[in-house]
Amino acid sequence: MVNAFVSSRFNLILPRINIDLQVLAFKGSEALDQPFFIHVQVVSENPSLDLQALLHQPAYLDFGEINEGLHGQVYAVGRDDPGRRITRYHLTLAPRLAYLAHRHDQRIFQQRSVPQIIAAVLEQHGILADAYAFELGPVVYPPRTFCVQYAESDLHFIQRLCEEEGIHYHFRHSADAHLLVFGDDQTVFRRLPVQRYCPDGGLQADAKVIQRFDLRLATRSQKTVRRDHDFEHPSLQLQDSAGSASILPLEDYRYPAGFAGHARGKQLARRGLERHQRDQRRALGRSDQPALRSGHFLDLRDHPDPSCNDLWLITSVRHEGYQPQVLEEATPAAEVFRGYRNRFVATPWQAVHRPPLKHPKPTINGSQTATVTGPDGEDVHCDAYGRVKVRFHWDRLDKADDKSSCWVRVASGWAGDGFGATIIPRVGMEVLLTFLEGDPDRPLINGCLPNALHRPAYPLPQHKTRSVLRSRSSLGGEGANEMYLEDRRGEELVYLRAQRDLEQRVGQDSRLEVAGERRELIHGLSTTHVESEEHRHVTGDRKVVLKASDYLDVHGDSRTHVAQSLVIEAGQQLHLKSGASLVIDAGAQLSLRAGGEHLVIQAGGIFSSRPITQGGSPSVVQLANALTVSDVPKTSKVQGSIMTLSRQLGADYCPVCERCREGLCELPGRAA
Repeated sequence: MVNAFVSSRFNLILPRINIDLQVLAFKGSEALDQPFFIHVQVVSENPSLDLQALLHQPAYLDFGEINEGLHGQVYAVGRDDPGRRITRYHLTLAPRLAYLAHRHDQRIFQQRSVPQIIAAVLEQHGILADAYAFELGPVVYPPRTFCVQYAESDLHFIQRLCEEEGIHYHFRHSADAHLLVFGDDQTVFRRLPVQRYCPDGGLQADAKVIQRFDLRLATRSQKTVRRDHDFEHPSLQLQDSAGSASILPLEDYRYPAGFAGHARGKQLARRGLERHQRDQRRALGRSDQPALRSGHFLDLRDHPDPSCNDLWLITSVRHEGYQPQVLEEATPAAEVFRGYRNRFVATPWQAVHRPPLKHPKPTINGSQTATVTGPDGEDVHCDAYGRVKVRFHWDRLDKADDKSSCWVRVASGWAGDGFGATIIPRVGMEVLLTFLEGDPDRPLINGCLPNALHRPAYPLPQHKTRSVLRSRSSLGGEGANEMYLEDRRGEELVYLRAQRDLEQRVGQDSRLEVAGERRELIHGLSTTHVESEEHRHVTGDRKVVLKASDYLDVHGDSRTHVAQSLVIEAGQQLHLKSGASLVIDAGAQLSLRAGGEHLVIQAGGIFSSRPITQGGSPSVVQLANALTVSDVPKTSKVQGSIMTLSRQLGADYCPVCERCREGLCELPGRAA
């Protein structure tokens, strides 16, 4: 049974529950950069305590010294088989941070620094500002453009971010709370009272002492090099280093290191070196001093090695306590240990502590699909690099708008300086993404995918031999520009369709060969301007039908050669006019016929149907007004814009017309 008349050194205090529990034993560890877990064995005469009521209760394990103990939550609880008089219970104390290991998520944080992200995650778990503190130095932590928590617990996510940035954390305990403290230098660690070294020689010391202090040295990297690439500054060499590998070539080189400027690169390289060298020299100790805590400086004295009499940062402590006097039964003879003891690891105070990389970043080794997003009312949303924004199918938090993700680059089959292939995925399209180096923070669009909402341009498999490129008029239009290749045997076809205008520009020659027929249907005006000569050869007949008037204006000579017959027929009038002379040359005979009379001129003489009478007057033919042929534009809209820009810039050379600066451009107002 429980010996109620024996005073206990160790006590477990549950402020919200009034039950009688006696601490029999405890064992557990605490360390920098990880939650602590303390397993406590208690005894009670009550064999039926409500275990569910104990779970998640705040508790304080009192070591029996003033202000010495560990505070946490009852993380786990269990009960052994009831004995004849007492029942043993097992409780595990852990910080509230440990609960974050049981929530896994996939979500995106944008334009937030690591401290801001950590604070947001903690507060989602009810760990508010009074339960944690950021005691950071003057270093600026830049906002992360796109930071993804992917298939990892909230605890893993926080620890990973701390390790990437070189931020450490530890706990400060009091009787009613434990404070989670984040820091990035040595000033955040508090200093314990001076502790004497007294080697364990089997004699009982008159005070709590450090009984063992074993020194260890290890080989570590001597130089760190970090390198990255910024596509917005591709010619900038982003490489920074810290340390020197002059003695041994022990260099740690990492790419990509996740930075876009030299200041950030130097910071990451320096902290990487500090991470390697933090425990190059360390001490393994043992003591009966319950005041030792991880995240505190041990001020050691009386060690025979003077170099050890200094400040040491305690990085981990393993606590152990046993008090069998709470039991009325006699303890076994072999049970020699009673009271409190611990083992600890410490590093020199000069070695800046950085958390080791124990929580790797998740990788996405395959591809994923997502939906292109944009602001309301837009169907094409991109930046100067043709990047778009997407919403991942696993993202539960953000809506589909222009803030769903960072700008995501779109891969192209060809990309040069002012040339290449550019096709911007439209809002609502499903796209295929890969991730550079498998990094969830660095997505890249490889292409687009059809789905039930966005079907192919032509029904399949009916048109499986058709290769199609079809656009869609923006904004919200139903029209389309299109080109397709039909490869069905016997029906091969190249099809081109312009929804509105079609402009073609050939820098040199253009050749067209049609093996069969060629047909053109123009519903409006057709205008052709040839600045040099025009040559046309027709092997067969030429048949032209004009349903209105025909006007031909020849500024030079005009010559028509007909090998056989030439027939000109006018329904009403035929008028031949010459400014000087009119010559009609017939090799054999010239016949004139009008009004039932005729005049014939031939080699035998001039013959008339009646004698020629002097007098009469010539007929005057009233000609219709000739239509003015519109001036044919010698440049397209695009060429005109280039010419205007040349003039505005005072360019020495116009890519459309080299003579623009001589005032020879055809359009008024263009470059001169």
